[in-house]
Amino acid sequence: MFASYNLARISVVAPPETVIKKLSQANIPLSGLQKKGAVTTFAVGDNYIKKVFAIFAHPCYNICVIKYGGLRSLAVRVLSRAGAIAGAAAFICAIVISQSFVFKIDVVGSGSYLASEVRAILREGGVRVGGIYSAVGEPVAVSRIMALPQVTFCSISKRGTAVIVDVECDAESSSGVSRAPLLSPVAGEVQSIVAICGTPCVTVGQQVNVGDELISPQYISSDGSVEACICVGYARIKVSAEISVAAEEESEQALRSALAAVNLYSDSATVTSYSAKAASGGVIYTVNFTYTYTASVNMQ
Repeated sequence: MFASYNLARISVVAPPETVIKKLSQANIPLSGLQKKGAVTTFAVGDNYIKKVFAIFAHPCYNICVIKYGGLRSLAVRVLSRAGAIAGAAAFICAIVISQSFVFKIDVVGSGSYLASEVRAILREGGVRVGGIYSAVGEPVAVSRIMALPQVTFCSISKRGTAVIVDVECDAESSSGVSRAPLLSPVAGEVQSIVAICGTPCVTVGQQVNVGDELISPQYISSDGSVEACICVGYARIKVSAEISVAAEEESEQALRSALAAVNLYSDSATVTSYSAKAASGGVIYTVNFTYTYTASVNMQ
């Protein structure tokens, strides 16, 4: 984590997901991520400015520095007096040591009601009370917190031995947030499971039935303790289904109509087999197919 006086604030025309992805790939820590329309602003250390501009060099990004940090001017004043160098070095060392540990995590802002969920996300990233602070996982934590219901802004900062997480939401209450687990509304095979907050109860390839719990509203820490939280996430389930379509007679047109009926379930439905059987007054087409169903909870 860079000290606040060493941070430059940058503005770029790009979505937050793009900013987080590109800077994470380049191992550039950032903080104070905020979106407003098509513009995303964030803070990085002064020493990363040239690298950030190189990453967003394409004209479509329209990047600029809103405010430079003050470390450069501070360095000039210190170096102008040789006697101040030792004192400045000792001062910086004291700051680094004092900021190494975490003794308190405060969640502030209109999204403070999500404190349990925010702390759970931080713990998964290695930030916990009594531990040593590391900003390496901060961009990922910010991205996951901003994926929580109604969250529009998130900033993580370190003040002394306290970690301050500012979370702002569209609404000041949690009235629109479901605190129930994610249950499967269909039977099928799990193709993917993503739990932004909460604990996955199934694995990829597992067969589930209607009503099975997919994501549980709780967080299980490394020491085995359980803490309640909301569920945020989704699961994609491959479903096998069958439909029967009646026609006056067996024909190419009747078959095409029967096969097209699977699109009522999903645009991505795949026909696996079909058959035609004579019936009173015509013919019955039976079509077997698969499709992917996405079940989600508290996803914006």
